[in-house]
Amino acid sequence: MTPAACDEAASYGVIACADANMLPAACCALLSIRDRLAAPKARYLLLAVGAGETQMREIEAFASRHSIAIEVLRDPTPKAEEPAFGRWSRATLARLYMDLIVPGNIDRLLYIDSDAIAVAPLDGLFRADLAGRALGAVDDYLMAFPDKMKRRRQRIGLGPESRYFNAGVLLFDWRKSLEAGLIRKARETFEREPERYEAHDQDVLNIAFENDWQPVDPRFNAQTGILPFVGKPAIVHFTGRKKPWQAVAPWTHRRMKAFYREALAGTAWASFCKPSSFSDRMTSFAGHYSTQLTTPSKIASVRAYFGGSPAMPAAAKLSVHNS
Repeated sequence: MTPAACDEAASYGVIACADANMLPAACCALLSIRDRLAAPKARYLLLAVGAGETQMREIEAFASRHSIAIEVLRDPTPKAEEPAFGRWSRATLARLYMDLIVPGNIDRLLYIDSDAIAVAPLDGLFRADLAGRALGAVDDYLMAFPDKMKRRRQRIGLGPESRYFNAGVLLFDWRKSLEAGLIRKARETFEREPERYEAHDQDVLNIAFENDWQPVDPRFNAQTGILPFVGKPAIVHFTGRKKPWQAVAPWTHRRMKAFYREALAGTAWASFCKPSSFSDRMTSFAGHYSTQLTTPSKIASVRAYFGGSPAMPAAAKLSVHNS
């Protein structure tokens, strides 16, 4: 689909996937997209893994409070006793089953991880020129480290020059993805050797889309490790174990806590966002600056790749047709 074809007549969708523990974050992710998307209008889909009646009522209450229509999709992921399940959680594998439940009449589908939120307008992303490819994505943080990336390629079977995307934010040409069976290919690849893939579904999605994805501006998936080097981030992705809704939130994400606190206030999920004490903030501050002081070479590598220097591949800088 060309940028000119991405108009009001097209159909757009946004999807998040979560189990009961992460439903508050997933709903906040969808809300943040809605609030940063002027046009086109989109359908907001939620794959609520294992959701019961209580969770369904909580989702409905959140949606009503924020006047957002959230369509809850049935859970197609394998149950624990099925062989494809392995040691991975159903929520972790959910992306590999989207082709079984997401409507086929959607033109552009934006997948967002539960631990990510939009912080700037996104209309330009939906109009991204994917150069005829089935997917738009952002290079993974790992791409800044050639030796590690070489080992990852060898382990999962990617070509020696293939780039590797982060699967936390994915813009699908959904019809093309379905027609080519690429989600199915990723799922079947995983099911054959589930223990082979260290990054589980991200690895197999990279295998399936190896020659059919287009790099887009890193600002549309500003992962924690690259955030300091991304100008004007539009989607912030909280990679790593620490999240902004926790008491000891990452120092670089400390201002994001207010979004979760305000979005969840007055809902059954209000306690999901933990308050941060002075001690919590000092712990976060100390951890951040300790990392800065002890890993200068790592930081330099990330800056070189993602900071717009000549070392960063030109195709990764910007392939977005702005509105």
